[in-house]
Amino acid sequence: MLSIFFSDLEGFTGISEGLEPEELTNLLNDYLTAMTDIIHEEGGTVDKFEGDAIIAFWNAPLEQPDHAARCVRAVLRCQARLAQMRPDFHKRLGKDLKMRIGVNTGHAVVGNMGSHSRFDYTMIGDAVNLAARLEGINKQFGLYTLISHTTMEQMAGAFPVREISRVAVVGRREPVVVYEPLLPEAIDAPKQAAMARFSEALSLFYQGNFDHAHTLFSGLAKEDAAAHAYVLKCNELIEHPPSDWQGVWIITTK
Repeated sequence: MLSIFFSDLEGFTGISEGLEPEELTNLLNDYLTAMTDIIHEEGGTVDKFEGDAIIAFWNAPLEQPDHAARCVRAVLRCQARLAQMRPDFHKRLGKDLKMRIGVNTGHAVVGNMGSHSRFDYTMIGDAVNLAARLEGINKQFGLYTLISHTTMEQMAGAFPVREISRVAVVGRREPVVVYEPLLPEAIDAPKQAAMARFSEALSLFYQGNFDHAHTLFSGLAKEDAAAHAYVLKCNELIEHPPSDWQGVWIITTK
């Protein structure tokens, strides 16, 4: 079993078009170095870089009983480090640099793969594909970090989370419950109260009570991108009520 990390910089293709090759290389190297240092400090293995994307995993080649907690800790540290670096990147780019991360824990094949003349130590499997999907699903909710239910269970309460949705992902038959992991110090009394209201609204959404859910989400939407996404979704479902509601948000894009 691996804990799998996929990250991608928001809108980086458009940002990079305005940079000279040397500027782009220097910026990417600064970013990738900072993120990779954290991944290695938390015992992760960097699988590969794909442009600005980082793919990494835990629990191989050496076993790590706390691999899920290590992975989520790395995720939260990477987001915090990027927040520290953001002012400098803004000076260089004229825009804020933000990163989306998806994490899943599951069984995958890991080892040396490739041809007889060239191979990589990498991973393949459905669990890997789901981690990649979760990275992209962040966009649906205006969020930047999502983990799967399996990761949440495997990290055994190492970090607080808030449940975000039950999603049906392209290419998978069973819905997946996804969560946003949080740093304990980020949860003050107002945040805790807002999380409780979000949870209540989410329960109503699952039950198909879209009008009441809409009211509660609307009260949170100004400060919470996920709540705003639910306001729009409730509007859609109120206007076009589903005939067989299962409490699942169907994701139609990868």
